[in-house]
Amino acid sequence: MDAITIEVYEHTLEIIDYEGVLDLLGGQLTFIGYSPSRGEVASVLDNAMKQGSRSVLWVAYSQEQAVGFAFGNVCCGLESGGDYLWLNELYVSEKARLQGLGSLLLETVRSWAKLRGCTYLALVTHPSNVRAQHLYQEAGMELENLVWVDAYL
Repeated sequence: MDAITIEVYEHTLEIIDYEGVLDLLGGQLTFIGYSPSRGEVASVLDNAMKQGSRSVLWVAYSQEQAVGFAFGNVCCGLESGGDYLWLNELYVSEKARLQGLGSLLLETVRSWAKLRGCTYLALVTHPSNVRAQHLYQEAGMELENLVWVDAYL
C-alpha cells in the first residue's frame, strides 16, 4: 500500500475525497446491518460535523483516496473522571485490510484523545467480529462482557 496519511475533521464538511468518505461510511453502516441511502449517510455526516458537536472524524488516505476512517465523540462521564472518547466506528476498506491500517487509525485516535485530556477510550464491537476483537486486544485494550442497552427516541 502507498504511504498513508490521516486527517482529523471537526466542525467541517471540507473533507478530502468527500464522496469516498461517504462510500466508507455507507460500507460500515451496511456491515453492521443498516441499509442507508447515500443521502441519509450525507445527512448523518453533516449533523456530526456541525458547529458545537463534539464529534471527531479521522480519515486515512492513500494518494488522497479515503481508505479507512474512525469516528468518535468526546463525552463526559462520572466513571471516567472527566472527558473520554467514545469510538463509535472504525472501518477499513476491503482493499486496504490486513496491512496495519486499523492499528494505525486506533493509535492515532488514542494519541489524539490523550493530547486533548481524555482519560478513557471506550467502544463496542459485535461478539462475532473476531478480527476487530483481536485488533483491540493487540492494542492493549480490555474486552469485557457487557449488556448493550439502547432505545430509539
